[in-house]
Amino acid sequence: MRSVAVAGNLPFTYNGDSMPIGVEGIPDPPPDQWPDVIWRTIGPNYFSTMGIPLLRGRDFNDQDTLDTTLGVVISEKTAKHYWPNEDPIGKRLKPGSTAGSSPWRTVIGVVKDVWQNDVVAEPKMQMYGSFRQVRSLVANALVVRTAVDPLSLATSVRNAVWAVDKDQTVANMDSMEHIVAGAVARQRFSMLLLAIFAAVALVLAAVGIYGVMSYSVAQQTREIGIRMALGAQRTDVLKMTIKQGLKLVGLGLIIGLGAAFILTRVMATLLFGISATDPLTFITISFVLLLVAMLASYIPSVRAMRVDPMVALRYQ
Repeated sequence: MRSVAVAGNLPFTYNGDSMPIGVEGIPDPPPDQWPDVIWRTIGPNYFSTMGIPLLRGRDFNDQDTLDTTLGVVISEKTAKHYWPNEDPIGKRLKPGSTAGSSPWRTVIGVVKDVWQNDVVAEPKMQMYGSFRQVRSLVANALVVRTAVDPLSLATSVRNAVWAVDKDQTVANMDSMEHIVAGAVARQRFSMLLLAIFAAVALVLAAVGIYGVMSYSVAQQTREIGIRMALGAQRTDVLKMTIKQGLKLVGLGLIIGLGAAFILTRVMATLLFGISATDPLTFITISFVLLLVAMLASYIPSVRAMRVDPMVALRYQ
């Protein structure tokens, strides 16, 4: 095990406790315009265990107790929302309104945004409090970071918990990889179907381009024979046929890329970690189709140039 932490709940397993917050120095908004901020109670080492980067400030430690200044760690989105052009470290906020009875909490750190329920919607604003600085905590989650398959240590973790409290229930042991996979299962299945259809469409497009270009060049066999009989160089003939083929395919690519740029926005909600207009994808597909067009022009041209000019002149 590399590190261990506790939390009231984990992303993708619980909708989270969301609440409005009051910020010192900022007037409370109207009742219907309160933005909700997700609250999560955690223990020390939670961020390092979960792999959440600490962008600014510090993490909680064992010295953060009810007898010290109450601290809070906020997400990057929360910091940008309330203090867009300021350093949030040292600022104060509290659950509810600024006039509420909840105690003020001082921002001690800023962490990277984390998805809460799915990877499609934008991450919500979040804040984290130490379990040592709340009156009560139901630690529903024990997080363990390992260097091996997490589930291979399930028995060891269960025994370690029971060594502390033999009556403690230990259930729903799972890896975050599996939890996240379950959260995106619907999108992944939809994208698998789209990928299959796209691959079939690409193959059909390549076969169609090859067939049309081959037929077009084959129809020029007589012209190629005349040019060869008049002393045209093989390289000049190849350049001519390939250039003609690339012109047609290039025009088709321009039209197709324009249509794809518009239509791919429809599946933006199914994508994660890549944009609907990913340049690499567009470039790769264009390169494949251009390569097919070049081969479709090159192979028939070479075949036609091998034919005796007198035979080519009689070619119909």
